[in-house]
Amino acid sequence: MRMNIFSKITTLLLTAAMILTSCGNNTGKDRSKYLPSITGNAGEVLVVINKGYWEGELGSRLREILTSEYPYLPQREPVFKLLNATPGGFSGSYLLHRNIIIVNVSPEIDTTGVKITTDAWAKPQIIVTVSATTPEEATDLVTHNDELIINAIEQYERNRIIANSTKYEDREVRMAVTENIGGSPYFPKGFTMKKNTPDFMWISQETTHVNQGILIFKFPYTESSQLTPEYLKDKLYDLWQANVPGMRDNSYMTFNKVIEPGFNTISYQGESMIEMRGLWEVENDYMGGPFVCHIFPDRERKNIIILNAFVYAPKYDKRKYLRQVESIIYSFKWQENLEVEK
Repeated sequence: MRMNIFSKITTLLLTAAMILTSCGNNTGKDRSKYLPSITGNAGEVLVVINKGYWEGELGSRLREILTSEYPYLPQREPVFKLLNATPGGFSGSYLLHRNIIIVNVSPEIDTTGVKITTDAWAKPQIIVTVSATTPEEATDLVTHNDELIINAIEQYERNRIIANSTKYEDREVRMAVTENIGGSPYFPKGFTMKKNTPDFMWISQETTHVNQGILIFKFPYTESSQLTPEYLKDKLYDLWQANVPGMRDNSYMTFNKVIEPGFNTISYQGESMIEMRGLWEVENDYMGGPFVCHIFPDRERKNIIILNAFVYAPKYDKRKYLRQVESIIYSFKWQENLEVEK
């Protein structure tokens, strides 16, 4: 179940983006200026539903979908953390929550289905409304739209991080990356350049117990077989071994020896790329954590670019930190697109 959610991300992200854009336009920019800011923690979803339905099959199905296991983490963590409110109690601060799912079940409903809107009571807010005439119909709607619902909320969580990275970016780091590979993600302040060579860059934010890093690799593109999972896994292993040493002698970043990485072809904002997602560890040491790579040729198709986001946070859950660095690599733009925005 959890793998299916992420394996179809290609079309679903595009669909969610289109829905969110159209809904946002309907809200009106003038009205949005006066809305309060959202509340709630990243990764939280408020489900507004009748108590009886929440405790029945419909609620069980919602929990099964929304709290399914987030893929490729060292320990089990749910995709989302759930909060619950009844329709009668949905008021006050609940209205300002960042991610809301409203389940309307009534025989008097004229139009059934799943609708996504934004910024109804706060900003930047996403609301998923499930409308059905019976709880059985609502369960069926949730089941058939599970991936759309999850990916729409995931995308809006990602959009918030990207907006923050863009607003509070370290322009010097972005320009250094752009000069090297022809484009760059937006790095929020706090991320610093740890290493800068023609073929390898290491940008990281490190605190006492958390290390969030982005490794950028560039190597010549000579044939299409270089974009196959077999080649890319071997190539990344070599790149890690050569460029990312551990703390001990003869130690270096490598793949987890038990769980194989997963691959998908994804599309985001008109750009197609390969996603590699898995677990890393350090050879001859006890460090490890999750990683996500975006892999694609440059505009001239002379080089292959790997944007490799990773997290080391031994004392904490990893989902939040991985979402943050993954969102940064999602913010990548080519230089000509950056110049248009100026």
